Amino acid sequence: MSVRPGFRTGFVLLTFLFACSMVHGRSILQQMSGFADTVVDLGPETMAGHRLVKRSPLVQEIMGPLSRNVRQVDEIGRSKMVYSSMRVLLTLLRMRLGKSPQIEILQFNNWDKTIQVDQLFFVKPKTIWEVRRVIFAAWSMGMRVRATGAGHSRSPLYVDEGNIMMDMRELQRHDGPFIELHEMNEERPFKTVTAMTGAHMFELNEFMTNNNVSIKTEPLNDQETLGGMVAAGSHGSTYDSPAFPGIVVEMRLMDSMGRLRRFTIERHPELMRALSLNLGTFGIMYDITIRVEPSIKVKVENSFVKVGDIMLNQANLKRQVEENFFGEISWFPFNTITPAEEAEYIRTGKVPDTWSAAEDYLWIRTVNPVSDDEVGNHPIQGAVTLDTKGSLSGGPAVGLLRAKGSLDLARKLPNFSYHYLVNAFPIIEPPRYGSETSAAFLLNIDRDFDRPYRAIKYLVEKTEDQIRRNGSTPMNALLPRFFKNSDCFLCFGNTEITMPDDNGHSVVIDFLAPPTQEGFYSAAADFVHQFKDEKLRPHWAKRHDNIDGIVDIIQNVYKDLIPAFVEQKQMAMVDPCDMFMNSYLLSIFGKSQTCFFY
Repeated sequence: MSVRPGFRTGFVLLTFLFACSMVHGRSILQQMSGFADTVVDLGPETMAGHRLVKRSPLVQEIMGPLSRNVRQVDEIGRSKMVYSSMRVLLTLLRMRLGKSPQIEILQFNNWDKTIQVDQLFFVKPKTIWEVRRVIFAAWSMGMRVRATGAGHSRSPLYVDEGNIMMDMRELQRHDGPFIELHEMNEERPFKTVTAMTGAHMFELNEFMTNNNVSIKTEPLNDQETLGGMVAAGSHGSTYDSPAFPGIVVEMRLMDSMGRLRRFTIERHPELMRALSLNLGTFGIMYDITIRVEPSIKVKVENSFVKVGDIMLNQANLKRQVEENFFGEISWFPFNTITPAEEAEYIRTGKVPDTWSAAEDYLWIRTVNPVSDDEVGNHPIQGAVTLDTKGSLSGGPAVGLLRAKGSLDLARKLPNFSYHYLVNAFPIIEPPRYGSETSAAFLLNIDRDFDRPYRAIKYLVEKTEDQIRRNGSTPMNALLPRFFKNSDCFLCFGNTEITMPDDNGHSVVIDFLAPPTQEGFYSAAADFVHQFKDEKLRPHWAKRHDNIDGIVDIIQNVYKDLIPAFVEQKQMAMVDPCDMFMNSYLLSIFGKSQTCFFY
């Protein structure tokens, strides 16, 4: 029987690769100065002896077309080369993984369809043992692995093309429940909650409500996972509370050597400054323990105030933020036109001469604690989902008319309502109409609120200018938010990133628009370069990588915090050879200097 040459070549190649992947080197169980107590015994399934693997030149050759820098062929030709290479690697990966977990080649899109990775290996483990098998397989083939949850990041934090994306949402805890409450004790005189990193915010909120505990800040979304919110530093707009990294007290993760590791704020305070916002670079986060507070009842109020009275009034802006427990200010540009002006705009595209940004309305949502007496007989309501079709852009309306639709939706909310705190934050869902991305940048808040005032005013004026000039807007929503700084190395609200007259808080200037909307990217770039001398830095999870010089800006702002972060990672020996990095993160943090491949 004759055998096709292509089949014979592929078979020989796979056989050789499998053999090369079994080459033994020296043990990976390296000395971990100060962290020997962090390795968790996984129990009955014996950890197989895992040896350092010398990467085969043939594996590197197969991975060649996957490089982002390979552009010698047209995109269709390159895509075919990539897929052909990945089919070979898929066969080898399946040989390494056995029956579980299943692994496939997929195209990935994030939640709002603004980030796409053309071809990657996708795996969704259900047990800790399956996680370890994936890591061993990736190690043996010189591949990278990055975890994901709901895919809410709008920045390039995802795995590079041709590598392994691990979805954490179905992973179950091997030694406890999916979410667990811990009572206070001598070491921790406060209650804590441990949850799997794949736990959605709505699951965590339901658990906290049922157990009469709470956290003080949340983002505008309950579909995100705990792991993603910690890894990228999600925040809300609770003025005197930190972002998620500020409430993390313990974490378990699986490192690149397949070891389950446990780190706590009591035993490893410096390392926890790195772990509490780690961008997924320390390993596959398994479960996270956060500090929780006793549950409180709050009053939510929705009001509508002119832009000129808050955003363009420094004293009023300061008062609005400082006098409320939680305050969210939203501007949807071009929202005050009359029905006649709307009809004229639709017919001619002409912006009415009577419109001005200062006369537009803001939607202001405040949350403040209340007593049982004040609640009285009012019902305690659950979470409120905003009917915005997943974006703050007014659903299917196009162009400038989206803003009016957004404001109309917000006006449908009651003037006030009562909730438990975890259910008081408004919720949005994934976009139904097209896509919408977000750029967000942070600045320190000074005692007089001069810096946030100037930043907001700059974007209001820039937006008004474009609307008047050509009848389009660079953004559909401007959402400044305010919160307390933390002391983790990579926190964008950071106690060690200082400016004169700081008050210990940061403002996030967040603005949204479809990625193809005229002026969006240029407005983001102009804003960055306008304020870069005031230590502006990007929100890690929002779109920023397309701005010229942004890596230099990040490195200049974080300065010694970046090498301090890298040092903790090296000392803990969680990823000596950059398994959990991607090309974008390598451009910021550099390659590992401790890799012992030979």
